[in-house]
Amino acid sequence: SRLPLKQLAALLKPYVEQTAKGNAKHDRAHPEQVIVRQRIAADLAARLSVLLDLGLGYLTLERSTPTLSPGELQRLRLATQVRSNLFGVVYVLDEPSAGLHPADTEALLTALARLKASGNSLFVVEHELDVIRQADWIVDVGPAAGEQGGKVLYSGPPDGLAKVEASQTRRYLFDEAPPPARTPRAPSGWLKLEGVTRNNLDRLDAAFPLGVLTSVTGVSGSGKSSLVSQALVELAAESLGHAAAPEEEEADALAPTDTAPTGGRIVAGMDKVRRMVRVDQKPIGRTPRSNLATYTGLFDHVRKLFAASPDARRRRFDAGHFSFNVAKGRCPTCEGEGQVMVELLFLPSVYTPCPACEGARYNERVLAVRYRERNIADVLRMTVDA
Repeated sequence: SRLPLKQLAALLKPYVEQTAKGNAKHDRAHPEQVIVRQRIAADLAARLSVLLDLGLGYLTLERSTPTLSPGELQRLRLATQVRSNLFGVVYVLDEPSAGLHPADTEALLTALARLKASGNSLFVVEHELDVIRQADWIVDVGPAAGEQGGKVLYSGPPDGLAKVEASQTRRYLFDEAPPPARTPRAPSGWLKLEGVTRNNLDRLDAAFPLGVLTSVTGVSGSGKSSLVSQALVELAAESLGHAAAPEEEEADALAPTDTAPTGGRIVAGMDKVRRMVRVDQKPIGRTPRSNLATYTGLFDHVRKLFAASPDARRRRFDAGHFSFNVAKGRCPTCEGEGQVMVELLFLPSVYTPCPACEGARYNERVLAVRYRERNIADVLRMTVDA
């Protein structure tokens, strides 16, 4: 189980081709066992072949899934679909190239091509230009985000998009311009790590410049996340005198909580670091009621504005009345969620807008309070640029 998949495939090859050296006398006496052995080896080799084609030959069977990078997990999921040999299936992939190195993107395109060649349809939401260029059909949505979007600007073969002036995708797909010239900023110091041990990192020494933008790159599985998102974060937090916040547990069975130990130390540079902030791609908010306003703290100011309005003062409302997490202001039917669960017989439960507040989250008395001709629910529905 400690052998890399590439070496394991090489060991199976003689058994698949029936050229392996064994007990010839035993094989002649039990030909049925030879057939079974060959079929098992062939099935294993076929499964390994898909993983090798996706550039995962360096992994071992004992490698725990929490230590896999997002790119490795993405390709592992694709490998199970390629090996399924299904046809007539519609695959919907949401940004499959996100976080992948260009070399890994080539392996991804190989897997997508195999799924397509098997008679399947692929609907891919994508920003990576190399993936878009491989499409047989492009649907471009825009022209901008939010209320300025929601329109299909183009639907057809890739070449036709070049004629759509309103498309921002067209500019980057066909009108490539060289990057602007820039002068790199000089570092103000160095953060030096010694003896870092984590996953595939073994007593690694590294130095990061401070006061500049540093890009840590490499193919998927090379150790980028292990070095920066895990080891550096934990060692810096230890030096600052507090533990790194544990990552939220994910629902994905392939990505449980990571418990891999970290070794090493920071030997220089922490005197120039006052605080560490980790920004990742996990969903924000810890409760179902969290939204952009509560997460950014903007909602506290909004509630105070409404509490200071003439309507609120006449009713003796305080800021707590304008929180959908507090009983005195929220809708009693949906308890501030704006939706209710409907249980269906023999089917999964579904959520529908609350029949009492119609999704507004608040009770009628709170919704009657106005600030500049809008109630609190109207403000929450407004876009940021409004």
